[in-house]
Amino acid sequence: MPLAVALPPPSTAEPYRYEERSSFIGGLNFRADQFNLGEDESPALLNVEVDPRGGVRRRDAVTKVNSTALDNGIISLMTHYETDTNQILAAALDPAIAKSQIFYNSAATGEFTGPIQIGGDNPFFDTAQPPRAVTFEYNTYIVNGLLMHNDAGVTAVSAMRWDGATATGLEPDIDASDGHFPCARYAATFAEFVWVAYTLESGVTYKNRVRFSKVNDAENWTATDYIDIDIGEDGDHITAIIPDADRLLVFKENSIYAIYGFNRDSFEVRNITRTAGCRDGTQPVAATAGIFFWYAEDGIYLLAYDELAWAFERIKPTMTYDVGQPALTLDTPPSLMWFDERLWVSVDYQSDDNLSESNQNNRRNTFVWDPSLGPAGAWVRHDINARSLLAYRPTGDTHLGIAATSGITTPASFDRISKVDQNADVDDYGTGSADEIVSYYHTGWFMGNRPTFPKRWGKSRTVLLADKDAIIKVYIYKDYDLSGFSAAYSKTIEGLGASATWDTDPTGSGTGVWDTSDWDPEGLSDRYLYGRWPTAGTAQAISLRFLVTPSVSYRGKWGLTAVVNMYRTRRLR
Repeated sequence: MPLAVALPPPSTAEPYRYEERSSFIGGLNFRADQFNLGEDESPALLNVEVDPRGGVRRRDAVTKVNSTALDNGIISLMTHYETDTNQILAAALDPAIAKSQIFYNSAATGEFTGPIQIGGDNPFFDTAQPPRAVTFEYNTYIVNGLLMHNDAGVTAVSAMRWDGATATGLEPDIDASDGHFPCARYAATFAEFVWVAYTLESGVTYKNRVRFSKVNDAENWTATDYIDIDIGEDGDHITAIIPDADRLLVFKENSIYAIYGFNRDSFEVRNITRTAGCRDGTQPVAATAGIFFWYAEDGIYLLAYDELAWAFERIKPTMTYDVGQPALTLDTPPSLMWFDERLWVSVDYQSDDNLSESNQNNRRNTFVWDPSLGPAGAWVRHDINARSLLAYRPTGDTHLGIAATSGITTPASFDRISKVDQNADVDDYGTGSADEIVSYYHTGWFMGNRPTFPKRWGKSRTVLLADKDAIIKVYIYKDYDLSGFSAAYSKTIEGLGASATWDTDPTGSGTGVWDTSDWDPEGLSDRYLYGRWPTAGTAQAISLRFLVTPSVSYRGKWGLTAVVNMYRTRRLR
């Protein structure tokens, strides 16, 4: 009789499963609770961009235009348009006297010239109200809503005309001969007219008045050519005007109007909405999809085809400050820019990052929204310390993103102009020392097939990219709690070297995807671009934060392409 062999009972252990993330296209989401955070979204990130193909990479750098600081802080940026060469105009405020002066730069490199003079005198724009400009037939008209004064404090003119080389003061009289311009806070062009709004006439301020010039004549105005926009509204005054296709949009604090028509006899005012408007001091910007503007405490809206879309939903919680949490403070008005088919928004920001930046809590931050990513677009956060933003075209089809910036050591000075989105390893604000770009990406939660069940997590596998040697740290968080990490590890990644670039895709558009000619799977494995991290232990869910703190020995770009976590669900007892 054959011997009976006792076989072990069949295993009842849960088999190992895998959860992979190779798309992080959702960007920031502060609004969703941690349990409901999307797989491609992040609860926290800094100084990274979302690649259209799903990965993330460290952002490009800020580089100075002027090495010599303007005497005082820059409160607004403007442009002067010529046929071939354009200029950056910067208004620098003297806080001791609450007046500003204008400087110019023609090359987007080197120093600024100024202040611009009128007949040998130094004209001042009164108050801290930012000067604004409009270019009409190669002349730029600069206003700020009050009469300008010279060095002696004598009332001079209502506006400055700048032709690229010479400034002329214009008288505020209306219904007079050539050489006049109304005293106004806002200016724009539409339908062969120059328009101004929020006017000062004979000592009386008309906060709801819009005026228009004679046809094709920016310096000739008629007393009766004006439109008062709902003057009976209590406190709801004009905050901006901007052309939009076949109409001129007039923004108020809590409403939006449009002026249609092409001559004084056909102008018609229509109300677009009374549910939103433009925050005072914040200029709307025209974009491919419509007009972006900042409304009260709600953040960014898009006006397109008379429909309002709220673009700020995912980061709206930053408007409510809790101790230890990030918050937008709005101590000074936000600044908007449409550049590189993305919306850039600079705001005062209180941060809980506690990174190496000594003055992180005193800085502005720049949020960037790419509407082309995913169904709702994607937000990212940069610690670019910018007060005023400007999309600028130096010549031809060349476009630059320009910002009035300040370095880390003097976060409130804003005395230099910088170009954003530049291919460099460090930020250079022109303060004499480089600012390292600290960057991180925090994944959403890996929760497996049963979000509330405990699991035994194996070693995380990652695909990381670096163009130079880098030390990348990973912090492991557990069970939907971001208040503190449970473990931290570091790994040295050998970069691909100088031959690898971030801007070598076939179109040359700079998507951040590595050149396929440099993509050697075995070589990447040898350089730890594919690596494993220590086990995360037991948890219902885990999340990983990848952090690179550069130093003099490492200043380069890095990126995250994929994360894979292995887990085994434990039995409930």
